[in-house]
Amino acid sequence: MTNHHVSRAERIWIAFASALFMIACSEPYRSTMVQTPVPAVEAALMVSDLAPRVGGALIVSVQAIATQGTVGSYTARINYDPAALRFVGEIAINDNGLRASNASPGLVRFAGAAATGFTGGRLASYKFAVLQPNSARTLSLAVDEMHMITRVDAKTTLTVTPTRTTR
Repeated sequence: MTNHHVSRAERIWIAFASALFMIACSEPYRSTMVQTPVPAVEAALMVSDLAPRVGGALIVSVQAIATQGTVGSYTARINYDPAALRFVGEIAINDNGLRASNASPGLVRFAGAAATGFTGGRLASYKFAVLQPNSARTLSLAVDEMHMITRVDAKTTLTVTPTRTTR
């Protein structure tokens, strides 16, 4: 067995290297990854008339405007009183978006996606028959999912505003 003794010069070198290593490791960590801000999105039901006449038609559109970027996909619901309104059908929008709707009394579930986004902000439009006065007041919008074309989840900054008229 050999006894290995550390010389004074080796001890000084080890202490110097250890001190240098500790200084190098004491710098605060800063991520170099760029954080993409989540854009604020405002969604609303837009109606053709806030007080449509009984027997007439009511056009209901869903509008979503982002502070930055464009909505790329969504799933949402329009709730309404089936005694006040009757769902007639979807109104086609020529914007290269893919949409699907599923209507039942009192509820229209719908989803959409567009590779280049919904640049005009209009996500969907529907026609309803007016059965009672003040029927537009029974409408409400609920958004289940919303993503920007950059795949950023916009639901966290989504605000659903009150129903507005398109006039």
